[in-house]
Amino acid sequence: MSLPKGKLNLAELKRLVFPLLPRVQDPGTVTLDYGSTMVHGNLVVSTDPVIGIPHQFYGFFAVHYSATDVAMAGATPQYLALGIYYPPNTEETWLTDTLKQLGQEAEQLNLQIIGGHTGGYDGLQVPFIATTCFGMLPGEPRQLPKISPGDVIIAVGPIGRETLWFVANVEPSHIDSILPRSQRELIAKDLSVFSVVPIVQSLPQEQILLMHDLAEGGLGLALMELFATTGRGITLQYENVPWDELGIRLFNYLNWDPLYCSSFGSFLIIAKPESADELIKEIKESGRKSDIIGTFTRKKRIIIEYPDQSKPLEPGTDPYQRFTSKIS
Repeated sequence: MSLPKGKLNLAELKRLVFPLLPRVQDPGTVTLDYGSTMVHGNLVVSTDPVIGIPHQFYGFFAVHYSATDVAMAGATPQYLALGIYYPPNTEETWLTDTLKQLGQEAEQLNLQIIGGHTGGYDGLQVPFIATTCFGMLPGEPRQLPKISPGDVIIAVGPIGRETLWFVANVEPSHIDSILPRSQRELIAKDLSVFSVVPIVQSLPQEQILLMHDLAEGGLGLALMELFATTGRGITLQYENVPWDELGIRLFNYLNWDPLYCSSFGSFLIIAKPESADELIKEIKESGRKSDIIGTFTRKKRIIIEYPDQSKPLEPGTDPYQRFTSKIS
């Protein structure tokens, strides 16, 4: 059986990866992204690849992918270790431009680089960066919270923007069909929506049970991971989701399911109902759209409440995977 494209899901990791490795075992810790782990008390570690995106943005995402995972665990990102790999004869300007961008983003998040490896190797067709971020939890280590029926899911938008941004860079003709070229070019350059660590750190952590970003697989995959992690059913109000309005126009035009469109820069917060108003107020003050989009239930299934019908969440595919082969 061949391996699938993209990130392995939890079931595949349990079958193929975890049994073969001497992993840290701590059932009291929480991770909804299987690249991040809490070890040694308050230390949180996350690792992420940067590949399959336009090369001029590698430096930005090399910082924000793994730092965001650490922040989603409630920790403060502090250090980065870098592995920078590229095909032989790659132009020096790519490396220096990437590191300049990476350095600027790291400084903005008060991250320090503690080491790594840089080199060109046969067998690589495109550059590849692997970053490992280390952060510390304030106070006591976070234990697995009990998620109860009635606990709410708060979404921070604009959900769907990452896919819109990606298509604007890789397959611009799709967007030129619905938007002026000048607007598409602005979308293609705008990275501000993907910087969420400062927003997360501004929130009252004591009112948050869990957080989860909406990167690869989008909202649909995130709901499945929440279901698997908490053991609770979920009812989602589709009309309450803070979608990216231009993204929805594109997804409808291309007949894509918005639930499975990558949305790095957006995330979910799980909280008690009485904490929702304060959290949403804080998020909106940062300039982001936010709303309660769902609740946990006793039913062992995920239900999507559309305006005209209710139906179980169906499996889907992130359209991002269709376009990564176009990047060279």
